[in-house]
Amino acid sequence: MDAATKNSDRQTTNAALAALAAAGNSCALGQLWEVNRGLLRSIVWKWYPAHKAQADAHGQTADDLEQEGFFAVQYAAQTYNPTQGAFTTWLTAAMQRQIQRTLTNGHARAVTGEDGKRHTTSADPLNHCASLDTPLDDENGGAATLGDLQEDPTAAEELDAAESALFQDQLRTAVEEALKQLSDSEADVLRRRYYQQQPLREVGEVYGVTWSRAQQVEKAAMRKLRRNPALCRFHDEIIQHHAYRGTGFAAWQHGSSVEEHIIEYLESKSAYLYAVR
Repeated sequence: MDAATKNSDRQTTNAALAALAAAGNSCALGQLWEVNRGLLRSIVWKWYPAHKAQADAHGQTADDLEQEGFFAVQYAAQTYNPTQGAFTTWLTAAMQRQIQRTLTNGHARAVTGEDGKRHTTSADPLNHCASLDTPLDDENGGAATLGDLQEDPTAAEELDAAESALFQDQLRTAVEEALKQLSDSEADVLRRRYYQQQPLREVGEVYGVTWSRAQQVEKAAMRKLRRNPALCRFHDEIIQHHAYRGTGFAAWQHGSSVEEHIIEYLESKSAYLYAVR
């Protein structure tokens, strides 16, 4: 039997197996893969030597890519059209497609390699990340690693919570001391307004005065609090050490200005200031 006859018989066998595999015959799919494993291996090894660095960067070995040949056979069987040529030609294109999909995980981008040529690589950041166990230097046997420099989100949250609790405790004490320096009626009006959330009308009824008179008492008490040195110190502390957190360029670009952020921060602290119990 000459080579042409053998090739014709092989193409006929491939076409028949592909049709059965496309119809859901798993045995035919397995046979189709076995028949064409030599072709698939030759495709991989034709590609791999020139692209080893790219494969290594994505954690793929030549053996891994050879195993991907099964999925290329499956795809080729499902999409093969006998009127458009030989199955092996279709399978070659399918294998090349499978290699790229394996490297890019469906998210591709074009880059220029060290050889000056354009290559398709993954746009998935997971394929371009560094291990947290990467040594930072050769000193001390490489004991320090990249992971040592990564902030622990849980620890950061716990630290912020501890700082906030301490701030609130100190502020509560300062507010109570400041209220003691007011007259009994002024302190009581503020407590009713901001502790108990009573409207001015109800506060006035308690003292037998109009709501406008109750408002005057409230404003006078608030002016005294604003001049209290201890409370002013908390105001300055907020501006100097807290209000500028999260006000970089990115925050401004996607949120509000530094001035707006400071006002919002002060308002939130003021809401707490007049709601401490």
